[in-house]
Amino acid sequence: MSVSEVDDSRPRWPNGARAAIALTIDNMGEAADLNRKLWPASKPIGDHYSVTKALPEMLTLLEKYGILATFFIESWNINVYGEFILNHIAAAGHEVAWHAWQHEAWSKLKSEEEERTNFERSFGPQGLGQWVAENRIEPYKGFRPPGGIINANTTLALCREFKLDYISPAAEAAATVEVGSQGDKLVILPFKWAAVDAYFYMETFAGLRNIKGEYPSDPQQPETLVQRYISEIDRAIENGGFLAPLFHPFLMNKQGRLEAMDSVLKYLVQKRDEGEIWLARCTDVQSFIKDHPDIVGTDPRWDMSSWR
Repeated sequence: MSVSEVDDSRPRWPNGARAAIALTIDNMGEAADLNRKLWPASKPIGDHYSVTKALPEMLTLLEKYGILATFFIESWNINVYGEFILNHIAAAGHEVAWHAWQHEAWSKLKSEEEERTNFERSFGPQGLGQWVAENRIEPYKGFRPPGGIINANTTLALCREFKLDYISPAAEAAATVEVGSQGDKLVILPFKWAAVDAYFYMETFAGLRNIKGEYPSDPQQPETLVQRYISEIDRAIENGGFLAPLFHPFLMNKQGRLEAMDSVLKYLVQKRDEGEIWLARCTDVQSFIKDHPDIVGTDPRWDMSSWR
């Protein structure tokens, strides 16, 4: 079925759009390297190129195209890059969402106690709670688990306990899922590996590329990423679904990658201006689904593939 042949009888997103797209930005500063013990103990923190160079360039692109994005940021960064987050991300209207405390691989947190500790630290006075208490920012609305895999009902229940409205794991389709026995629901706004820059660029993702069987083991060029992202955007339009294209600031350190992001944004804006897509933050998409639950199903089709 071509994009022009989409079934007009299916429910539509705001303004009659055929698909909802939420541009997402993941990871910040030294958090992940510190968690994996890859950051040299003797090397200072607080001057990471992802924050000093890449993020300003990415934010300039977003402003150029009039796009509001969702930034999934580790709560550890609040105490290191707090003013940047407040003055350059939140102040611009972008959503600040949660990406664990220090980019802990979520599926490797093997007990509810470990997960709860991460929630409490991130939402409490060590994390976002200090800003919420001062009315400097709104509470988190959503969570993207590092690695993309959650611990089934334990994670979902904690999300609702801590008043999150949505979660963005690896899966195939937006959905609503019941949590607990009281009919409480959580919105699933997934990412797909085919729309994640790390899947194309990183050597450590060779195993996932092999599992998916779509690309060679070797890292791919920016042109390949652009082609696939555009294909995934067109597929979302065709299916009347949701897509969350994902970029990492720390991967913008090689030639052609920022230009690739520019090309993807240009295509998104074209489709937005043509009325084909609703381009919104994850929190806005969640709110619409909450009010119009029939626009999605109840099976996100979880993707349990691991790149590690």
